Amino acid sequence: MDRRINKLFYSLKNDLNENRDDVRAEGMAAYMRNQFVYYGISSPQRKEICKKYFTAKLIDDQKSIQEFVELCWSQDEREWKYIALDFSLKYLQSSMLDLIPYYEKLVTDQPWWDTVDSIAPNMLGRLLKDDSNLRRLKQREWIDSDNFWIQRTAIILQLMYKKETDFDILKELILRRANSKEFFVQKAIGWSLRQYSKINPKAVIHFVDRNTLAPLSRREALKLIKE
Repeated sequence: MDRRINKLFYSLKNDLNENRDDVRAEGMAAYMRNQFVYYGISSPQRKEICKKYFTAKLIDDQKSIQEFVELCWSQDEREWKYIALDFSLKYLQSSMLDLIPYYEKLVTDQPWWDTVDSIAPNMLGRLLKDDSNLRRLKQREWIDSDNFWIQRTAIILQLMYKKETDFDILKELILRRANSKEFFVQKAIGWSLRQYSKINPKAVIHFVDRNTLAPLSRREALKLIKE
């Protein structure tokens, strides 16, 4: 393992242990339905701790990214997942296409909305943005998955694309899961449409009016337009 990555990990671990707050940790775990354990470190505090380690020229290669993320992901405390994703957000480059299968795998590794909703648009969305053929191929593959987190990933992949959103593929994906009873899929449909409504509200209204969506999806899709 890269010596820099090893040093970074253990330095961070010492800082996190020193800032552990058991009372806050109980509340954070309860908020996440007691599925995970926590140090009890808030998001602003975590980011402040990481700031001194995540320097501009720390790493520039995908091997180091994967090594650090794997170390973080192997830890019990949920904050390590957030640190791994913050790290990825800072250092991941769109050219690092070999990492697509790796982040794809992480979607279903100890999944919940807190990790999936970062991996999908921020990691996979970034890596697939410049290759529309590969992106569409992966989205169509994911939407047919039996795993609803993978389905959600297909739908929210383009959240950060703004004017570059491929609305045609988004509509196709939504219609293929419009009858889903899964909350996280219904919510993803509404979220993706709401995001695109910032760019083209008329297109979203047209689509919602002409297709049958779950009430939750429809409500979420039109929320900004109604406001």
